[in-house]
Amino acid sequence: MSRMKVHRSNTELYDTIEGYKILVEEQKKEIWELKQLASECEKNKNLLQGYKKVIEDLSIKLRKDS
Repeated sequence: MSRMKVHRSNTELYDTIEGYKILVEEQKKEIWELKQLASECEKNKNLLQGYKKVIEDLSIKLRKDS
């Protein structure tokens, strides 16, 4: 049975911390990108609602004019 190493060297701890820092930065970038996509999606949803309203209004006007 192998013994688990309990103590890590300063270099190993430093490398681990640096790795975590890189992961945190990547996660921040991904979160920012997801927020951008959510914002774009909301804009598109609003545009779609506007277009639907225009189409409904034009349809009503066309029915009245016929």
